[in-house]
Formats: sequence, C-alpha cells, structure tokens
Amino acid sequence: VLPLYARLSARDQDRVFNPGAQRRIVLATNVAETSLTVPRIHYVVDPGFARVKRYSPRQKLDRLHIEPISQASADQRKGRCGRIAAGTCYRLYSEADFQSRPRYTDPEILRASLSGVILRMLDLGLGRIEDFPFIDPPDPRAIADGWQQLAELGAVETDARGDRRLTAVGRQMARLPVDPKLARMLVAARAHGVLGDVTVIASFLGIQDP
Repeated sequence: VLPLYARLSARDQDRVFNPGAQRRIVLATNVAETSLTVPRIHYVVDPGFARVKRYSPRQKLDRLHIEPISQASADQRKGRCGRIAAGTCYRLYSEADFQSRPRYTDPEILRASLSGVILRMLDLGLGRIEDFPFIDPPDPRAIADGWQQLAELGAVETDARGDRRLTAVGRQMARLPVDPKLARMLVAARAHGVLGDVTVIASFLGIQDP
C-alpha cells in the first residue's frame, strides 16, 4: 500500500512510479487530478470529494473545505485508469449526484485572497483590478477586502485625485514573492533589525503544512 501526495520525498514518490511485480494499492490525494500517469493502474475508486482552499473575506482567513468535486475533476480522476488496458472507475456517489454537480471547478481567482493580486497589478502598472478584463471576474466584496487589507498594511495610499497607489512600503512588499501579510512582517523586521528571526517565522507561516 503506497501513499502519494505532494509533500512526500522524491524517493517515496518514485516507489509509485516504478512498480515491481507486486500488486499496488495507491492512496492518493488531489494528485489524481494533476494528470500524473501512474503505470499499471487498472482501477480507480473515487469518493467524490476534495479538500479545497477558499478565502473568507468576512473572517479574513484561508480555510480548507472538504467539498464535492466538479464533473471535470471526476473525469480527470477516471482518466487515471485504463491507460494501457481496459480500466474501471468506481464512483462512490450516484449518477444523479454527478449530474447535479457544477461542470468545472471554480477558478482560483474566485477562491483566493486578492490583496496579493492587487499588489502585483499595481507594481506591474496593470491598472485598477476593477477594470481588468478577467475571464472570471472576482466578487466586488473580495476586491474591497483586498484593498482594505493593503491599506491596513500600509501598502497603498490615496492621492489627491482619489486614485490608489503603492507606498514605499508597498513597493518593497511587491518585490517579495510571499503573502502580503508576511511581506509586511519582513519589511518591518528589516527596519527593526530583527530580519533573521522574522525570516524563520515567516518561512514557517508561509508553507502549507508546518
């Protein structure tokens, strides 16, 4: 029995991709939807759920929801079997349940905090996020939350014409490829002479599963 998820070491993941003669049962997380082809898989058992990260503007937190997968994700999971011979996918939910599910998974722009997106757009000179022609425009409440968060962090200011622009602190934050809250911590840490200590803390807070 072999587990398979992103945080496994390369050696442990190789055990799945280099099978011997024995029969394997692979216990996988959402890796089944990333189009990885695992050799000699003839059967897939799909429980129909996934752990999905969603940002809550009201609570100001990222939360991992366990929720039903979309039809497209279900088809991706089914596609992991039958690559070299006829395969079978067992779905642990009814056909009516499958038909009632959304066709596609919500894009990340609709599920994530937008403060980092707004910060990057200002830094790159892409204009206001409200005017950007997104294929899937984010919710106005999420946009307002992003602006508010950047203002609280001191990353943006409003000029005499009412336009928002980056502050000196905001420009420093935009250069750091981390969440804006962590970037603000690092900028402050440098000013207070404790950058080494706070870098360790920010690194710890910035990974998915400390």
